[in-house]
Order: sequence, then structure tokens, then C-alpha cells
Amino acid sequence: MSSWVFRPPLGGLPTNNPAPTGVMPISALLSPQPATDKENHVPAPSKSLKRKSLDDHTVAPVDSGQSLDDIDLEGAPIDMNCDQVRRKINNLLDSAAMTKTAFAREIGVSAKSLSGFLGVHGPFNGSGFAAYENAWEWFKKREMLGIPLPVGKKQKTTATASAPATTTAAAAPAAAPKAKAPVTPDISDIHLAGEETDSVPVFDSCDEIRRKINLHLKKDGVTQASFLRDIYAQLHGPSKPGKCFQSVQLQRFRGMKGSNCGAKSALYYGAYVFFEKIRIKEGKPKTKHRLEMEQLWGAQGADREHDGNSRVWVLTTSKGGGRGRGGGGYAYF
Repeated sequence: MSSWVFRPPLGGLPTNNPAPTGVMPISALLSPQPATDKENHVPAPSKSLKRKSLDDHTVAPVDSGQSLDDIDLEGAPIDMNCDQVRRKINNLLDSAAMTKTAFAREIGVSAKSLSGFLGVHGPFNGSGFAAYENAWEWFKKREMLGIPLPVGKKQKTTATASAPATTTAAAAPAAAPKAKAPVTPDISDIHLAGEETDSVPVFDSCDEIRRKINLHLKKDGVTQASFLRDIYAQLHGPSKPGKCFQSVQLQRFRGMKGSNCGAKSALYYGAYVFFEKIRIKEGKPKTKHRLEMEQLWGAQGADREHDGNSRVWVLTTSKGGGRGRGGGGYAYF
């Protein structure tokens, strides 16, 4: 297994540490690389053609004198799967710190190739895209040197507003800021029985899922777009929509009322699986509602075949006339 290689060897970062145990090398993690990029149908860009990042000469903190140019990750084991790299990219794009086109240019791939990588889901799905390895390398180098990621306009505004208007020489030195935990935990390692065929038993009513969605969207850093990507990633079976959920679908579901209104929606199922994985990841107990649903529906879970919005046609009859004149007819409920 390869070790990190530096040019030239630096005193601050050892060059002979072995790669972490249990991490697959690139050759084992990646499927055979295609001769051409899947989305662009053009030769995938090689590292030698990759343009230098705008901050390739950024110096690491504490005046270490180390720059991104000093790190060579050629042959190093990739320690993040495709879903983890996609999550980092999406978080960066959601922060408005960089556009998709700008980030594609930063890592040396086309915007179409980056979109293709972001458009698939699964720990190993998308490993054939050049955007996978290039994006991993982009994040890894900054992590190794402690270089912070670009900050979006919203975060900058908030930080500026929260800063005191004046400072004095006698003021006590500020404590080092604590690293914030991610808003949504990484659930890529959580597996639920039946998720391959979208048959995980559901034990939350539609109204309960709507309540959870409303609370989740109030969290700082969570957007509708990122949430829709997260729940779309939970679908794997033949009923999975051809493209990611749209905001209008989410608004329609959130506007419904009733314990089973929206039960047939793939969005309802995907949201349940997403929240259930978070519950397991965080080690939280089952709620009272969850236990009541288990008693009500049993091991098969809630009925997702019938929706509270379904219409039932009924033939009605009455004396003295035809349909439309007080006689028999059809009505739906």
C-alpha cells in the first residue's frame, strides 16, 4: 500500500506513515477506469493536464511554509467513498462559496462530468468519473494542510454581524472556535433490511413525516435541494423516479393533512428511510408514535398501497329520473 509522497520531503508532515488499515487502495475501490468520460464521451482529463488550483500556493496555518504543490497523492489510497465525496461537494455548493462550474474548473474536469458524478448515488456508483478522484484529492490536500474551505456569502455575513463593533486591548483573548458537527450525520454506513427493493417497513404516519421534515428544514445549513437529494438517495428499487425529487413535489406533500395522505408517494417512503437511518446513527430510542405504529401495523409496516387522497366511484340510484335529474348516477369520494 502506498504512502504519502511529498516534493520535497517536509519536516512538518512525515512521509513514511503507512496508510490507515482497512482502507482499500484506489485499484480495489475503483471499477476499471473508462477510456472516455461517461458523460462527455471525451478522453478523461489526466492529472498532468489538470490546471493548478487558484490557491495551490496557499500557505498552511502556523507558518509551516507548506503548500498544496508539496503534496503528491499519486497512488495514495482513497479514504472516502463516492457518496462521501458527493456530500462534501454538495455542502460546498450549497454554501454558495463556489458555483458548480467554478468547482469543476478547480478540479480540472468539465461541468458535465461533475454533474454526471453528482447525479448518481451509492458508495461505489460514480467511481468511473474523473470528478470522483479529482474532487477527493482537492479536499484531501486542504485537509492535510489545515486549509479551510471557501466560505459562502451567507456565512461571511453572519460572521461579520456577530463580531463585536469595537475591541479593546484589555479584552481577554478569544477562545479557539470549536469545529461544528455536520448538520446531517453521515448515514452511508447504515443499511436497513429491504432497502435494495424499496420495501423497508414504514412505521411513521404521513403527518409524522411532515412534522420531521418541517423540523429538519429549520436547521442551519439545510436547504430543500440538499434534503431532496438525501431522500432520493434512499431509493434503489424499480419504483425509483428517473430524476431527483423537485421542490414542488415536496411542497405538495407538506401541504397535505391526514395520517395516510401521501402514503403512495415515493417521497414519503424515502423521507422515512432517511430519518430512520439518522435515528439509528444517533442512537436515539423509538418514539411513542413509532411504538404505536408497530402495534397497529405489525412487521409489514404501514399501508403504502392506499392513499388518503384516493377517490372511490360509487353508483347511486333514486326514483324518478335519469342521471342529472335526480336519478341514478356516479359520485366519487
